[in-house]
Amino acid sequence: MTADENAAIIRRGYAAFNSGDMNTLNELFDENTVWHTPGRSSLAGDHQGREATFAYFGQLGQGTGGSFRAELQQLLADDDDCVVGIHRNTAGARRQAPRW
Repeated sequence: MTADENAAIIRRGYAAFNSGDMNTLNELFDENTVWHTPGRSSLAGDHQGREATFAYFGQLGQGTGGSFRAELQQLLADDDDCVVGIHRNTAGARRQAPRW
């Protein structure tokens, strides 16, 4: 895929996440996905597999009353299927300071 195609997939994933579009997320996430969350919180660590990753997403939603959003701020992509997205989390009216 081209860098533009890779970037479009990531943008589509962020939009699906923020709107709760599980059909699109199922399409985009491989069943063997590993989602790494840095830090020392109860949610930190590696979430092995699509189901565990989606369960983690559900915990984010539950912990914020459904208001958690990931605001994509920067996106870098290349033609070798490498993509880096930097986002800021928001929950309700509160913006989280760290970027991920």
